Amino acid sequence: MERLRAIYGVAVVGIAMGALLHVGNRNKKLRGGKLHYACIYGSAVDVISCLNNGIDVEPQDCEGWTPLLVVAKMGRADIVKILLDHGANIEARTPKGSTSLKLAAMGGHFAVARLLLEADAATDTPGHDGYTPLLNASKHGHTAIVKLLLQYGANINDQSHDGITALNFACELGEVDLAVSLLEGKANVNLPDKDGWDPLMCAALKGHREIARVLLKYGADVNAKGPQQATSLRIASEYGHGGVVKLLLDADALIDEPCSDGKTPLYAAAKMGHNDIVQLLICRGADPNRQTCTGSTALIAAAMYNRLEPLRILIDHGADVDLEDSCGWTVLSMAYFSGYPQLVQLILERRPAMMRDIGDAASEDQIEDKTDPILICRRHDLIISS
Repeated sequence: MERLRAIYGVAVVGIAMGALLHVGNRNKKLRGGKLHYACIYGSAVDVISCLNNGIDVEPQDCEGWTPLLVVAKMGRADIVKILLDHGANIEARTPKGSTSLKLAAMGGHFAVARLLLEADAATDTPGHDGYTPLLNASKHGHTAIVKLLLQYGANINDQSHDGITALNFACELGEVDLAVSLLEGKANVNLPDKDGWDPLMCAALKGHREIARVLLKYGADVNAKGPQQATSLRIASEYGHGGVVKLLLDADALIDEPCSDGKTPLYAAAKMGHNDIVQLLICRGADPNRQTCTGSTALIAAAMYNRLEPLRILIDHGADVDLEDSCGWTVLSMAYFSGYPQLVQLILERRPAMMRDIGDAASEDQIEDKTDPILICRRHDLIISS
């Protein structure tokens, strides 16, 4: 088309587009009329030619998109300016409720966003998804556009239908510069979404240590509780983010704070087999014998999930091997009936007194409790030494 224009001028382009539009009635890829086609496939000259020849600036294609919406999504700043200069409706929306500014923010098209804002586009208009331009820009990590929107008065604490904020998105993505920009703009550092996740919890979940550090610097509540009453420390411990765990402990996170089912950070780390976190929590004073709502302990959880090293660490730091849960399970019975002989051996090696008791015990058929440690040891065919 550029070659045609160079040889024959602008008029022939219009003829070519007209021919293509005739075919386009049966072509789903060609959704609109001449102006849409010029905006998508042509140049600024083609668009001006269409407008100067009386084509309406506001036609909708078969999906309800105006030319301005189309080029805003594409990032064609030169054509956006032409359409605005010819009176295009800056607040037109797609069938899903997105404005041109929202589309530009989503796509990271800074020049387009700036043109729209300079033309007084509304900054906080949400789409049907509840996302404003600021939320869309934050969700996709477009820091420059976030800063631009804030300069033009966007509400920094806008929330989606799910209560998600721009800061939540920054923390999930690990975008430090974006998070700092929002916090410097007075974003609410402790504002949770509708499920209870605040920014620090989002950072803890993803293991973004530097984001967590910044949040704490700006006043994040280290002991706030989220879903199932879990703290950020509980979340970081479960997902194995040792650097975040250490940072939170240094910020005075409550080390034994349980969630709604009574499971502590230590329980979560032991269950998931995060050896370094188990060691760190124990060394910082976590209670190895803290019981959940069902009486389980970190030690029993380690046995249930075949976590050899956490089990070793816990026993060596005073975990009680005789504690029972509400169903009568001890760490030894759990290890045995879960089919983990290595764990059984380790438990008995760490409890020589239990080994000595076996020799003086009653015969197997006299033991009523089939989870009794003595019975387990005999069935395990352990060698009993004096």
